[in-house]
Amino acid sequence: MEVETRYHPSAEQLALGSTIDDSLAALLPLSRLHTAHHEDAKTWSDLEEIGVFGIGVSEELGGSGLGAVEEALIVMNLGRRLASPGVLATIGAAHARQLSGNAGASRARRTAAAYRQGDRIILVEEREAALVLLRERSGTALHAHPGVSRAVDERLWLAGLRELDEAGERLAQFDASQLLRLRLIDAAALAGIAAAALEMGVAYAGMREQFGRPIGSFQAVKHHCANMVMAARCARDQTNFAAVALDEGRPDAPLQVECAFYIAGSAALENAGKNIQIHGGMGFSDEADPHLFLKRAQLLITIAGGLEAANLRIADIKVDG
Repeated sequence: MEVETRYHPSAEQLALGSTIDDSLAALLPLSRLHTAHHEDAKTWSDLEEIGVFGIGVSEELGGSGLGAVEEALIVMNLGRRLASPGVLATIGAAHARQLSGNAGASRARRTAAAYRQGDRIILVEEREAALVLLRERSGTALHAHPGVSRAVDERLWLAGLRELDEAGERLAQFDASQLLRLRLIDAAALAGIAAAALEMGVAYAGMREQFGRPIGSFQAVKHHCANMVMAARCARDQTNFAAVALDEGRPDAPLQVECAFYIAGSAALENAGKNIQIHGGMGFSDEADPHLFLKRAQLLITIAGGLEAANLRIADIKVDG
């Protein structure tokens, strides 16, 4: 008898994600990003208290012992609230099981995200970070924070970017399975951005009036909103499917995860751009919120190595069975 293929999270898993989102709504208001690019100490403490950083860590090591599905659902909600790359990197760092021989050793240690750009190492500034999660084409590794860096740009992509001469001592190298969990985290955060940009755009289209009626009643805006709905739904469903495939150990899991990252990244960029367009001139202003989604999506995609690289990985994957 064939085992039925599961495509979606269970009702219990969805309920858990919804419960966490209720807490995140108060912890991570978008307004905070107009004054600081990173999360403050209280936010880090509150996220630790509700268990965000121990999602995938075993109960024996003080975590929740949850799977890829629960982690993806929670990270989607973090993406909706534009949680800092450092928060996502800290969640990802917990999967570096080699660290000091302890799977949970990195969980309580704040981690900064970094990526290699040519010969340069670009660090996304995160105050009080002890570790650096560095993405490179040759692999991904967890390093000790070197402590010394040079400012690159304090405004680009909604982040304080800095350059490192070197990343510090290498503490752990991510293997293929751990790297898939990192890419699933990337996909989930981007799917969350796509969903949040959709909600903001649709809400504004229903409220803003021109010529005596809401702009959402005009055909061109309707088409934008419909396309945003499809993009956000595809990103969510593919990310959920990839998470289920990972938890079930399916042979096509690597393909599903890479596709999730590509689809969610594309959706985040598309929806963030259309949200700005729906808002008109106000959408481009620094005081408004729409541009925040586009900048954060661009940053997360760049940290993860870009969509083109993901497309090439998809083309190279061979699935047995």
